[in-house]
Order: sequence, then structure tokens, then C-alpha cells
Amino acid sequence: MPSGCFEQTSSTTYPNVLVLEYLQSTGQTSPEVQFTAEEYINLGYQRLVTFEVDSSGGFSLFGDPPADRMLTAYGLQEFSDMSHVSQVDEALIQRAASWLLAQQNGNGSWENDRGLVHENTWSSLGDDRLPVTAYIVWSLVTAGYAGDPGTQNGISYVRENQAHAEDAYVLALVANALVDYDMSQGSTLDGSTQAVLDRLAALAVQEGNTAFWQSSVATFMGSEGKTGSIETTALAALAFLHSATHPELANAALTYLIQQKDNFGTWYSTQATVLTLKALIESAHAGSEQVNATATISLNGGQTRTVQVTPDNFDVVQLVSFSDVLPGAENVVEIAVEGEGNLMYQIAGGYYLPWERLAFQPELVEGQELVDIDIAYDRTELAVNDTVQVRVTVSLNEGNAESALIDLGLPPGFSLQAEDLAALVARYDDIPADYALPTIERYEMTGRQILVYVSNLSAGNPLTFTYRLRAKYPLLAQTPPSNAYDYYNPEVAGESIPQRLVVVP
Repeated sequence: MPSGCFEQTSSTTYPNVLVLEYLQSTGQTSPEVQFTAEEYINLGYQRLVTFEVDSSGGFSLFGDPPADRMLTAYGLQEFSDMSHVSQVDEALIQRAASWLLAQQNGNGSWENDRGLVHENTWSSLGDDRLPVTAYIVWSLVTAGYAGDPGTQNGISYVRENQAHAEDAYVLALVANALVDYDMSQGSTLDGSTQAVLDRLAALAVQEGNTAFWQSSVATFMGSEGKTGSIETTALAALAFLHSATHPELANAALTYLIQQKDNFGTWYSTQATVLTLKALIESAHAGSEQVNATATISLNGGQTRTVQVTPDNFDVVQLVSFSDVLPGAENVVEIAVEGEGNLMYQIAGGYYLPWERLAFQPELVEGQELVDIDIAYDRTELAVNDTVQVRVTVSLNEGNAESALIDLGLPPGFSLQAEDLAALVARYDDIPADYALPTIERYEMTGRQILVYVSNLSAGNPLTFTYRLRAKYPLLAQTPPSNAYDYYNPEVAGESIPQRLVVVP
């Protein structure tokens, strides 16, 4: 499981936690699903605990000091949810909560982290402590610390300063903190909480049957643009659903979120996926089980599929596939529903093209003009045990990416000379604090790829490095494609075309 940082490990762990917790609560899980999900969760948990900084309870992206407040709060939410479905050391949760409470200011607030991806954009906020405090107290409440004096002081700070929240993302964080706290004390919303929800509702952008929220700042994990809107919309939907307010907007937000699902069944980034799953699961708890309907799906008036959605299976994803698709022609999907309730659906298609066709159809690789990645081999024909040097150049065409990931395809039959990349990491460990160019933080090997973690990639400052591969067997091999992307805004991406290598005995 590729897991070079806390956030990436969470991407394969937290969604399993949320889904398994929900399935167990509704009695819909099976032994096979239970075993698979628990296996992923256990592996993720073992990796996640390695990012604790010096057993302090604080966490950082790579486990190196200093620990980060908001990342620790995110970890507290994750470990708390995980404890409902798997074995989690209670002392770890207590350490994280205690570490957060020890960082609190006398007025109940928490300072913004320095050096994280959101720091620069949050400088435009009138009070950058407000979103930090809202997120931390939200995490403390969900972990069972609503009654702690520190949490209550934090809630008081959020209530007293909520009027300063003008950005939709900040307001959505404030809303979730206040709603969850109020619900932990009973079922009645405080007047200030209702006012925040009403202000959040007023910021919705409505298009047709959808509603979404836009933010002028990066989210705490650095998402902007599409992924930033997904996170903000999921937070808004979650607050409305949990508080049982503005139901029409909540449904419109859920429709928007369903439409944004990517081809991999996720929502582009870890945070966007986790928050969207939270909102969707909350909507299921809020009454989707009342559905009792039959859906008939047909393609081009030909093959027909029928699915039934009842209170017994309303939370099960039902997949319908068609093989009689007309290539290069318009295909019409018709869906007819009889019965009661609202159903959500997504239509997705997949196809394959030769790599050489992509150069003539750039519209098929949306976003890739934002990043250029060039992979050059110093030779393409060599003998067994020979080495080939690979030169990698990655350049961002606009803006900057505080954290980027370079995914290098490893050709079959070749082994990495790991000392090359290890030397690069060591070199970038010894640079001045004000170094303004891209740096390589670490690398990681999987079966068919080399993952290189990069910081501070920006337009006009390309990153170039080399490494060597050793040929182990005689063969004709095609290298897997390599790609590079902004880790927290993965639509900012680029991909290289595979190349052929010949190895002779």
C-alpha cells in the first residue's frame, strides 16, 4: 500500500473506516466485506501511528517535528471513527486530544500552523485562528471531549467570533463545530448556530437541481478550484443534514457531489472523498431507507436492466453495465423509476486509445497542460546487468504546488538503484531555511512505481533529477506511463508517454 505521508495513508484507510462503520450500523456488511475492510484499516492504522512526532500526541505529514495542529485534529477524527470498527489504542486518542488542548491560547483559540499548504491563502482572512479553532473543537467534540473545559472555551471563541467568517469554507467549518457541539448537549440548536447555518445557506450557488459552495482560500490541506468546492460543499451538506435544516439545499448539494465523482469512484483528493462520504452517509441515516422503487435502465432502446431499491438494500451500490455501446456515436441512456423515494445515480463510460492518439486529442487529457513531465532514457537498448540513466524534468506551467507527487513507472524486468534517490533526499535535507526552489522530501517503492514526494514546485522553477535502473532479464519492455500532479489539487496534472526498452542477453 503506497503510503509516503499521513494524508496518503489516510486516503486508503479513512474511507474504509467510514463505510465499514456505516455498514455495521445498518447490519448490511458481509464476512467478506468485513474482512477486507478490516485488513485495509489494520494496515493503515499501523502505518498512521508512525507519523506521531516523538510520542507527543501531535502528528505531522511525514512524522518529523514540528507537529501540526490541524493535521493532529484530522488524525483525532480519524482515530476516533476507527475505534468504532477496529482496535485503536485509547492512549493514542488521549495523547492527541491532550496535545491539542495544550496548544490552546488563553482566549480559547488555536494559532494557525506555519509552513503548511494553506498558510499563504489564509493570510487574507480577517482572523485565521477562527477556522483552525472551529476544526479543532469539531474534532474534539466528535472524539468525545465536548465536556472538556478547553473544548468549551474553544466553542465560546467560535461563537463570539463567528461573525468574522465571510468565506464559505470557513463558515462551513464553523457550522459543523457548532452543530456537533449543540447536538452533543441535546437536540436543540443554539440561536448563534442557526444564524451561522442561515448565512451558509445564503452563500450557496444554485445551478439547476444542484447547489455548491465556492471558497476564496485553500482548504487546510491545500485544495482549491474544483476539489476546494467539493470539500466546502460536503461540509455544508454535512452541517445541514446533521442539524436537519435547509433540507432542499442539502439535497441539492448531495446531487452536486454525486456528479463530481471521478472515474475511480472517489472525489479526486483524500479530504474531498472523506468529507463527501461523511455527507452521503449522514444523508442515508437521515431517511434514505424510506426508498421503495424499481428503476429500469436501457441503452439506445436496446438492452434493458432492472434494479429494485428497498429498505433492505437502499445503502448498497448497484452496478449496471452495458457492452453494446456504439463507438464514436451518440449513446442514449434512459432511466425510468416507479415507486417512492429519491434515488441517486451516476453514468460513467470508459474506453482505450493508443498513446499516439492523445497528441492529436488534447481535450481528452483535461488539466495536463498545467504540468509538463519529461522522462528521458540515456539509451533504449542495453544488455542484462547494464544500467540505464533516467532523467526526469517536471515543470509547473502556472501557480505553485506546495506538495506534489511524481509517480514514475518502473519498467518490468528492471530494478532501481536506490542509492541515487537516497542521495537526492539527503542533499535536500541540508539546504537553507529560505531555499525557494523545489525540494525532494522522500521517495518510496511499490511493485511497479517509484513515488517521489516534492515540495515547493512552482512555475518557472522546474525540477530535474536523475536515477539509474539495472536490467535483470533479456526482454522487450514498455515502460508504464509516469505522471506528476499537485497532491491536493490532482486535476493539476501531467503525464508522459510510455517508451520501449530492449534488453539483450
